[in-house]
Amino acid sequence: MQAVRNADTNVVDKLMFIESDNDRKVVLEVGKKIFKYADQNVFRENNGTSLQEYDKELSVFKDRLHELEISFPPSYPYSEDHSNAKQYMTTRCPAWCDRILMSPSAKDLVVKPENEEKSVVYDNIGPNVCMGDHKPIFLSFRLPAGAGNSCQRGVEHIP
Repeated sequence: MQAVRNADTNVVDKLMFIESDNDRKVVLEVGKKIFKYADQNVFRENNGTSLQEYDKELSVFKDRLHELEISFPPSYPYSEDHSNAKQYMTTRCPAWCDRILMSPSAKDLVVKPENEEKSVVYDNIGPNVCMGDHKPIFLSFRLPAGAGNSCQRGVEHIP
């Protein structure tokens, strides 16, 4: 690791992680509005699943909010250049910034018992198309008529 300091203030402006061999190639550069990783494919390989262990934002809500399993690469920050629709910008670390969260009762409606038809899709839109710096996320599922209605489950509803 090499710290690059501001000449005037001696404050660290950025950190550079350099290989000790391989011609001292810069592997990672981190600073204010800088995140340059030498191999962006690590964020796309297996849809970034190897990096999901570092995704901790939702842990404080683990008992109150739920999310289905993520099976898509980080949704932000994508290049806004139409010729680089799959490329991440080098201003921030790629992350799953776009999420669909639900209450436990909503999750019960979406995730059906094993014997019922499965038709739940949690994914991103336009993986090969430039759509701004975020890839929108969607959740698609079948909801039978009357699902979630307490009367349908044998519970009497009193107005």
